[in-house]
Amino acid sequence: MDPLYTLCRSADNRHAPPLSAAAAAEVIAAKKAYFAAEAEKNPLVRAILAGGEVTFEACAGCRRPTGFLAGPATFFRTHELLRKTRRGDTPLRIDGVEYTHDAVAEMFARCVPNARLEHVPWYSPSRYTSSLAFAWTLTLVTAHLVARDAEDGHLFDSSVITYLGVPLTGAALVQSALRQNRDVRRAAPWNSALYLDLNADLLRRDSPALAVARKEQLPRQRPIKTERFYYAVARRIAAHDFDELLERRRAFLREPAIDRSA
Repeated sequence: MDPLYTLCRSADNRHAPPLSAAAAAEVIAAKKAYFAAEAEKNPLVRAILAGGEVTFEACAGCRRPTGFLAGPATFFRTHELLRKTRRGDTPLRIDGVEYTHDAVAEMFARCVPNARLEHVPWYSPSRYTSSLAFAWTLTLVTAHLVARDAEDGHLFDSSVITYLGVPLTGAALVQSALRQNRDVRRAAPWNSALYLDLNADLLRRDSPALAVARKEQLPRQRPIKTERFYYAVARRIAAHDFDELLERRRAFLREPAIDRSA
């Protein structure tokens, strides 16, 4: 079964803009059906559509007046709660019902791909695979390029392996022990979660702008992503700040052609 994000994106891609009224209705019906089907078996989606709550006990960030973790359940807020509690394997509560950290991470993964928010002990070998592969590949490629310019005929330059490979391996081990990497070749989960939040907000309000709520309407940060930028976008969605933009997009919907021959 494809994640909810993938299904909603497939609905967007059924018709190229500008949309006809019939195409817009088809996109809206498809997104509503995808959300409804997922909500039937996913407590997290039910809470998000109902304006419920996702939190955890002793949430320090929830108690700060300016903390972001407090508030109604959203896909983006759930991502942040899972991310900040992953190291301690902290249980989370959805509308008062407690679930294990990995159970909520699985619910979230049914909606947003590429998040990798399951609890993984720091000593688990699976934490280090991607970072070590990148470090060793970069070292070997560099060592080979340097060796090509030398006259000793070696395939790799041993000094590059020593002076570049060792520091890169150490950095990869430290970095992987502190955090778990997503696949950089796929969509960032922050962007995907905000896209679903925009659609969920419009769906809750039964807004016709749901037809044009595409991922391209949301700002993205490249190449380095920061909490401040994405927290601001999440607050804008909660405040319905994208309504005006989406209404302008709807103004360009194509009307059916009028048969003037009659």
